[in-house]
Amino acid sequence: MAVAWSKTGVGQASADVLVRDPVVVTASLPRFLSPGDSSRLLLEIVHATGPSGRMSLDVSARGLTLGPVPSGFDLGDKAKAVFEVPVTAGAVGIQTIDISLTTPDGKQLKKTLTIPVQVNDPEVARISRLDLAAGQSFTFDDNVFAGLVEGSGKATMAIGPLARLNAPGLLAALDRYPFGCTEQMTSRALPLLYFDEMAQVMDLKGADNLKIRIDEALLEILANQSSTGGFGLWGPGEGDFWLDAFVTDFLSRAKAQGYAVPDLAFRNALANLRNQVNYAPDFSIKTNGGGEALAYALMVLAREGAAAVGDLRYYADVKGDDFATPIAQAQLGAALASYGDQARADAMFRKAGAKMETLTGPEPGQVWRVDYGTRFRDAAALLTLAVEAGSNAVDREALTDRIATQGNVLSTQEATWALLAANALIDRPGVDGITIDGQPASGPLVRVLNAGAVTPVVVRNDGPDTTLTVTTFGVPSEPEPAGGNGYAITRTYYTMDGQEVGVTEGVAAGTRLVAVLEVTPFGYGEARLMVSDPLPAGFEIDNPNLMSAGSTSELAWLDTLQDVRHSEFRQDRFLTAVDWSSDQPFRLAYVVRAVSPGTFHHAAPSVEDMYRPDFRARGETGSITIAP
Repeated sequence: MAVAWSKTGVGQASADVLVRDPVVVTASLPRFLSPGDSSRLLLEIVHATGPSGRMSLDVSARGLTLGPVPSGFDLGDKAKAVFEVPVTAGAVGIQTIDISLTTPDGKQLKKTLTIPVQVNDPEVARISRLDLAAGQSFTFDDNVFAGLVEGSGKATMAIGPLARLNAPGLLAALDRYPFGCTEQMTSRALPLLYFDEMAQVMDLKGADNLKIRIDEALLEILANQSSTGGFGLWGPGEGDFWLDAFVTDFLSRAKAQGYAVPDLAFRNALANLRNQVNYAPDFSIKTNGGGEALAYALMVLAREGAAAVGDLRYYADVKGDDFATPIAQAQLGAALASYGDQARADAMFRKAGAKMETLTGPEPGQVWRVDYGTRFRDAAALLTLAVEAGSNAVDREALTDRIATQGNVLSTQEATWALLAANALIDRPGVDGITIDGQPASGPLVRVLNAGAVTPVVVRNDGPDTTLTVTTFGVPSEPEPAGGNGYAITRTYYTMDGQEVGVTEGVAAGTRLVAVLEVTPFGYGEARLMVSDPLPAGFEIDNPNLMSAGSTSELAWLDTLQDVRHSEFRQDRFLTAVDWSSDQPFRLAYVVRAVSPGTFHHAAPSVEDMYRPDFRARGETGSITIAP
């Protein structure tokens, strides 16, 4: 189209222009594959313009095994040719298929397809802590990936003070965490404010420019801020006082580290905390305490000089024993330390330490906590805040031992506060006498191995005895059997009219099915659950709006849970967050369509308590067959 104008007139004209290849090549593949999956590449070749006749065809692949492909074929004028090329997935990674077609007049048409080959099975984490005595060596090599699916693993090694609290392993675990509510996004970003050099050594996503990554995290988190200044867990919202304080704590720390936190958003967040502090209800130890969010808000406000010192002294002198958790008492102590009242701060830290000493042993079941916490998280936070406040009123060594020896699978809250504790404690992360591959070690004593690209690393200790920790993430090569702690989960497929279907025996391409997940608690529990159902490569979610029987009259037979916190319909899995306080089972459902013929691995569904990850379950692993 064109527009022309002068002082006295204007005119325009347009014409259609057809832009296309003389021969149009359309290629269809599944959206992803798992190692060992077999499907097909569907090539549809249509003559549009130019000479017809003999066409040359070349198809090659990297990371995939292709079946027979004709080297040439005859294509008539305006005719169409269709070829199905068998495809078998190999190693994990982004694999490619190159298609080259040459027309009779010598024109070469090229197309490159990319397809991710990925493992959707639940990942495991293995942590090994070793004592590396003087004169000893350790070889960090591909033995750490034994028993894992080839190409699925990643391992970190830490030496010295960083190894005691396994800072690199925790940082990697947060980076790999698959879910993304406001708390989890904040927990992933917060440690990066202090572990930038380690993140670069570990080559975490965006580590080459952490400023950009943290700026992006700030934008994502602030997208969930409401007009009142509060934050919602899965979208803009309000009413979660503790979450508001946690996010504002991150914003405050980021601002102090020099990041550009939007001024209006920050002011609104602080104003929201002030308003909620002013209207905070009374609490007493006689009624099981409280004040968890109040103490956190006072700490953040005090750091910004926006808390009333009279309020702080009142809560310390009158309500100090009434706070329900050690972290709340420690946060009030940190608030007082911000205003220079070290005596009252130390008194609150002593109260927190004494309360922490009484909370030993395993967690008392699944009890709902408004502060997303556990005893482990509270111990790590108490240690962090006491060290940051310069208080010696707690036994730092005992708290460090407590969090260094407990737990392998940690929640985002536990991992974040353990990392903050490591940052507060470690003045000099290096260790004298350590050599790596024969060279004196420098910088953070951290190394990373990625499965499939392993260069062994030899560590030798010619100095004092030290600690070495190896953390390996990956998918077991032999799927773990169905089972769990606290829950069981099953997956069943039905036709649209409610008849159960066995997908292992085969379904036809184009078939619509209802996937039903049933979660059964072993007893009463209060939890923020995440249910994850990985799709096989041949299925795609058909109707993302369908979450209950009431969505369509065709599914009147289906009785499923409607009150869910959040759902995501990804190309490779279905995710739903559910707040569940009951001993009764519940069901979830969504509709899938069989789209690609072949035989595909079907990873197990899983359910986990996001803030007590020891409570988790997985279902059956299987396979599906889709007929043309």
